[in-house]
Amino acid sequence: MAALPAQLLQAVVATPVATGLLLIAGRRLPRALGDWIALAGFVLPAALAPWLLLTWTDLSIPPEAFRSGGPWGFGLSLNGFSAPLLAMTSIVGLAAGIKAMTQDVEARHAYLGLLLFMLGGTLGVFATDHVVGFYFFHEFALIPTFILTLFWGGEGRRPAAMQMAIYLTVGAMASLAGILLAVDAAGLDWAGATFEGVADALLAKGAPRAAGALTLFGLGTLASLFPFHSWAASGYSAAPTPAAMLHAGALKKFGLYGLALLGLTSLRVTEGALGGWLLWLALGNTVLIGLVCLTQVDLKRLVSWSSVAHMGPVFLGLWVAGARGSASGLDAAVLLMTAHGLSCAALFLLSNDVRVRAGSYRFEEMGGLASRAPVLAAMFVAASMASLGLPGFGNFWGEIGVFLSLRAEPLWIQALAASTVVITAVYTLRAVAAAFFGPESAALARRAEAAPFGDIGWTSRLAAGLLLAALVAVGFMPSLVTDSTNRVSADVVKYARPAAKTPSAR
Repeated sequence: MAALPAQLLQAVVATPVATGLLLIAGRRLPRALGDWIALAGFVLPAALAPWLLLTWTDLSIPPEAFRSGGPWGFGLSLNGFSAPLLAMTSIVGLAAGIKAMTQDVEARHAYLGLLLFMLGGTLGVFATDHVVGFYFFHEFALIPTFILTLFWGGEGRRPAAMQMAIYLTVGAMASLAGILLAVDAAGLDWAGATFEGVADALLAKGAPRAAGALTLFGLGTLASLFPFHSWAASGYSAAPTPAAMLHAGALKKFGLYGLALLGLTSLRVTEGALGGWLLWLALGNTVLIGLVCLTQVDLKRLVSWSSVAHMGPVFLGLWVAGARGSASGLDAAVLLMTAHGLSCAALFLLSNDVRVRAGSYRFEEMGGLASRAPVLAAMFVAASMASLGLPGFGNFWGEIGVFLSLRAEPLWIQALAASTVVITAVYTLRAVAAAFFGPESAALARRAEAAPFGDIGWTSRLAAGLLLAALVAVGFMPSLVTDSTNRVSADVVKYARPAAKTPSAR
């Protein structure tokens, strides 16, 4: 019989999939019953995944207790990177589910079912140690993303869905080709094609350079690495808010997580010319996309572009981990991934609440909202400060960790990396001021007179509060993440260095 943690890990992945299937197959179910089924699919992972993270860091429990088989033909397993990302995804999924259940949409059961499929697939990405299963779960989550955007999205949803489909399909196929080349070079059968198995087999001989290039291009596209990033802003702007929360907050971490566990170890994408390209493209995300954010006049597009810009420091953390053997850079990158997922989801959620009241995402039609919706203003400011990297939130430790890991690099690299703090502060504070403070716009005054509105309701407060509470918890106790990553990052860095010895299992 599988150990309790392994059984709970299976439940975390299977519950959203099973409840989603019930909703899609039972479209004639009463609305109340459908809502209870959906709620179970969102709540159970959020209750179990954080517990699994805390249990994983207990060294008295062996890693084997978190490993099990699965009906899909490959195993489930946690590691030091996946445990915090799994917990983050479950919390983002619950917040997205709360938002979705308060929306009045057509084909409600199908809408909630697809969102649950998306959540289950994303949780599966971080719950498997099999390289092909890793890819399978991503595709399982990606297909509902296209459907949700195409049928339930906002303005420009059709071209946005098509652009997402083209970019992400190309990226996924390129990454799959790189993964299969690596597995073939390793000479492994299906059962042995785990992250650790592939890395062990390729430790001495290395993988074909084509495998590294394809994987970097493919996973980089999926994580919106510059210049393969242009799908993200239009896609997130058009997607329904719960889908944007879950994709930008959690599913996009697929590419970053894959580079950490596969790119750095088996494929060594930070070596040679590939490493040089990764550095320059990461700086492109940090500086150039940050400058694009400064030109935005639409709140949701600003949040969308900023989610792309914040990938730059994460990529830099991965680069310095592989190129310089900096385990601290890898720890910081995973911590920033976890915190960014929470803050990004909160900003998408609260931006939608701004639009509901202002009738538009355009800054020129807002202003003065803080006097009419003070709780919304307070929560939006808190989420913005978290994204900015203010101390007290989890993003702070991730960003400062990446910057400190670069302290041995040339000054120009440090300056370009640190410029994200200044650029982010400018566009973030300007957005907060334009939406919530200063004189009320004429458009907002007319809207308030024609249809008076109040502050956000308890459901939005609950969803945003969950995300902000998790950010504060990580901000004051970064060990919630680093106790997990510290036991893996040093071993992953050894894999990334050609002279390394075989690392330990955990």
